[in-house]
Amino acid sequence: MGHWLDRWQYAITDNLHNILRHRIWLVALSVTCALLLFCNFSLGQLKPAQQWVWIDILGEGASALCIVIWLLLVLSMRQPGPVTNWFALGFIGIFASSFQDLMDEWVHLPIGTQWDSWVESLPLGLLALTVAIWLKRKEQVQIDRYLTKRKAIYQDTAQLDETTCLPKSNHLSSKLEQAFAKGQANWQQHALILMDVAPFADISYRHGGREADRFLIIISELISLTLKKEDTLCHLAGGRFAIVLNDVNLKTAKTSAQELEQLIKQFRYRIEGVDNSIHLGASMVMVMAQAEGDSPEDLIGRASFALSQQNQHVLNNAYE
Repeated sequence: MGHWLDRWQYAITDNLHNILRHRIWLVALSVTCALLLFCNFSLGQLKPAQQWVWIDILGEGASALCIVIWLLLVLSMRQPGPVTNWFALGFIGIFASSFQDLMDEWVHLPIGTQWDSWVESLPLGLLALTVAIWLKRKEQVQIDRYLTKRKAIYQDTAQLDETTCLPKSNHLSSKLEQAFAKGQANWQQHALILMDVAPFADISYRHGGREADRFLIIISELISLTLKKEDTLCHLAGGRFAIVLNDVNLKTAKTSAQELEQLIKQFRYRIEGVDNSIHLGASMVMVMAQAEGDSPEDLIGRASFALSQQNQHVLNNAYE
């Protein structure tokens, strides 16, 4: 129970943090609401209670509330930028029309008043939302092109890591079993790389879970950009990743592992709010599948043992 409460608290805090990045639109929403309230109650009179139509009040009030919720959802999901601005402008415009409809159920304005009809009828909010959807469509085209390059990472698995959107350890076993089932000739053309990326634990301890998640996302993107489309990248736990190289020999696999290790060690990670960037490190092992008596479990076991030995060696050197 405590674990779920912590996750909910983290999610709520994270969403509030994201929404507060768009303070200008929260202010715009508040000003719009306050201005409509002021204009209606200063220029009109509250209708007698017997003239209130509660079904209309509840329906139009719920509509206005839903529009506010949509706005907050969009602000919580998106970075500040032109597309987000058009979405916010559109939702606030639609909210103004819906909120004025609600005010008409409570307040009677003088005969001849036209501004309320303009607020309710002009489709400025819908026009802004249309522009936002068009820009979002262009943005989505670019995202789809990027995801196409990562298609091999996502296919054949329904369970992805929530942080990195990479397959978990069960997909690693499944991928190796599929290769093993195709025969020894195919099995020998596969290599498994296990790697621990540092300093994940230190970032998590010093800067919290949000920064640690950001670190994992950036590292997963960095690794995936170096792989072929038929290779498989999995996030196992913490800072540990697994890579299955397909259709390789020993020389090619060693070269790929060395290039990946150099890339990570040359990468400089910058923590949000900290001026200085930090160097990364990686403990890495690469093992080739063998023809005789080497099952997927054996391959994973050999790689895990070799990585633990390497980590222990590094730890021993640190204390000498």
